[in-house]
Amino acid sequence: GAETVRVGSKNFTEQEILGELVAQLIERRTGLQVERKFGLGGTGLCHAAMTAGELDVYVEYTGTALLNVLNQPLQADPAEVFRIVSGEYRDRFGLEWLPPIGINNTYAVTVRDSLATEEGWRTISDLKDRAADMTAGFTHEFMERPDGYHGLQQVYGFGFGSVRDLEPGLMYDAVAGGQVDVICAFATDGRVSAYKLRVLRDDKRLFPPYEAAPVIRSVLLAAHPEIREALADLNGTISDQTMRELNYSVDVDGRRPATVASEWIRQHREDIEGTVAVAASIRPDGRAG
Repeated sequence: GAETVRVGSKNFTEQEILGELVAQLIERRTGLQVERKFGLGGTGLCHAAMTAGELDVYVEYTGTALLNVLNQPLQADPAEVFRIVSGEYRDRFGLEWLPPIGINNTYAVTVRDSLATEEGWRTISDLKDRAADMTAGFTHEFMERPDGYHGLQQVYGFGFGSVRDLEPGLMYDAVAGGQVDVICAFATDGRVSAYKLRVLRDDKRLFPPYEAAPVIRSVLLAAHPEIREALADLNGTISDQTMRELNYSVDVDGRRPATVASEWIRQHREDIEGTVAVAASIRPDGRAG
């Protein structure tokens, strides 16, 4: 039992890919066994499992921890949000946040790229003059969150002519098909690219950062510090665009999260080894050896 690390995930594609990355890196770089406990549901279930000692590590998002777990006020600065959540988790729950992976899976006000090009929209503020004539498709959660539609109306000073309550999986079809004009997408969702959508820049910084990072029980990390080194390959290495591509591979191409994760790890190591080889071939005078 002590030599088995229980890796969890929430119940959507990106979480399963990130869970596989964590699990496979631990398996490959340490002598520890890994038990996968994926598809656990939302934040509440994962956090409860961690604090109860039933789960050892999973990937969480800083904005989710700030608002949903800690019930702290909105913050826009990523470094400050990470400082708050990492300190509070360590002191209150005995959990440690490892460095962010690189992705920021924040909410993203999103429209069809063709419409944005036609109208010249680049930012959320650009929608203000047309908003009263537009139909939005938002999830129930986005409608209720302080950093959701209520916050958008307060910060940007406008609302949409009509709003439809849509399931997350239906939003993308609805906006791509023209049933709605704007949705609350997720910045790293592969369907943003697949459906030819455009994420509008949050120019007034409504949405807090949702940087993904592994959260691990402090007692496990103290007993097995090699886990920190094993997961170092994830530190700041996956961009939003790369995450969209990984998600696309699963959601659209039908590939398995485990396969997608394994290929990313292999390619990442090849990139590192190639960089090291090039650096080693440079002579002190700056010329290739």
